[in-house]
Amino acid sequence: MLFIIFINELIGILSSLGITVKLFADDAKMYVRIVNDISVRILQSAVDALVSWSSTWQLEIAVDKSYLLSIGKTDRM
Repeated sequence: MLFIIFINELIGILSSLGITVKLFADDAKMYVRIVNDISVRILQSAVDALVSWSSTWQLEIAVDKSYLLSIGKTDRM
């Protein structure tokens, strides 16, 4: 129960940036639709906020378990 109270702060921070957050146990997934450069900056702000929050609370992010998933078409040929 205490962990839920603890982690809710992170959800609030990321949600205020326009990021959708899904939590399961100690895993967090962040979602955002990238449509332009502003969306990329929003995502970077969310990652920065996550790093800041984890540093404040002395929680290590498992970088080796972190991934970026891109879904959709690209304009590259």
